[in-house]
Amino acid sequence: KIKYFLLYSLLFSVFFSAFAKDTQEILSTTKVIITDGDTIKFNNKKIRLHGIDTPEIKQLCKSKNGEDYKCGVKAKLALINLISSHQVKCSIHGKDRYKRKLAICFRNKLNINSWLVRNGHAVSYKKYSKKYLSEEIEAKNDKIGIWQGEFEMPWDWRKNAKK
Repeated sequence: KIKYFLLYSLLFSVFFSAFAKDTQEILSTTKVIITDGDTIKFNNKKIRLHGIDTPEIKQLCKSKNGEDYKCGVKAKLALINLISSHQVKCSIHGKDRYKRKLAICFRNKLNINSWLVRNGHAVSYKKYSKKYLSEEIEAKNDKIGIWQGEFEMPWDWRKNAKK
C-alpha cells in the first residue's frame, strides 16, 4: 500500500508540476542599474517590469502649462530615486521578445510596477496585462505625472518614432 501511495504521489506531483506557472524569485545582490523607466539590471540579469510601459528616454510630453519636458527621463529618475541603494526582489513571469526577464519587482513590500503607474510615471501595458488598470485610473483622475498634461502612449510613440 505504501508503495502504491508513493507511486501515485510521485505521478501526481510530476503531472501537476508540468502545469504549474514557472515563477522564480530573484533578490538583487549587486547594484541595481536603471536602464530606463521600466527596465532594470542586477545580478547580470536584464529585467523588464511586467504589465507597465513608461515613456521612452527621448520621448517628450507636455506639462499642464503646455511646455515640453522629457517624460521618459523623468520616469527613469523616479525609478532611480525609488530604488537607489535598496535591495530589490523580483518575481519572474517569463521573458519578452528581447529575452529580458519579465517581472513584478518590490522594494521591501512596495510593488515598484504599481507605484510607477499610480504616480503617473508609467501606464498600464494593457496589451500584456490589465493588472495595473486601477492605478492608472487613479493617476489619471488625480492628474499626476504624465496625466497632468498631454502625452502619447509609449507604444504609439515608439511606432511613430520608427517612421
